[in-house]
Amino acid sequence: MNKLAPLLATGAAMTLVVGLLTGIGWPGYVIGAVLALSLWVMLFAGSYSGTHRGVVDPVDFAIAAVVGLVIGFVVFLAGDEPGFWAVGVIMGGVLVPAGRSAQRGGR
Repeated sequence: MNKLAPLLATGAAMTLVVGLLTGIGWPGYVIGAVLALSLWVMLFAGSYSGTHRGVVDPVDFAIAAVVGLVIGFVVFLAGDEPGFWAVGVIMGGVLVPAGRSAQRGGR
């Protein structure tokens, strides 16, 4: 199965959500795209990225994106600063893969 299509779809969804909810026009979409790429890189290079480094599971990416967007939106609302979305994405990129790895019985 091709893993590229779900990864791209998740990244596009993150871009749209951040762009629409931020409400600042095209810069919001750029922020969303950069955050989607950053999340993918965190999962790609991270020690909990999957069965081995360098492989990003589309399910892990989607779950981390949802968690990151929820936390990021709460922080964005609290601070009213578009850059605060990054806090949620970092939290999603750190917590979700570690939890999924523990759930799978890894490390």
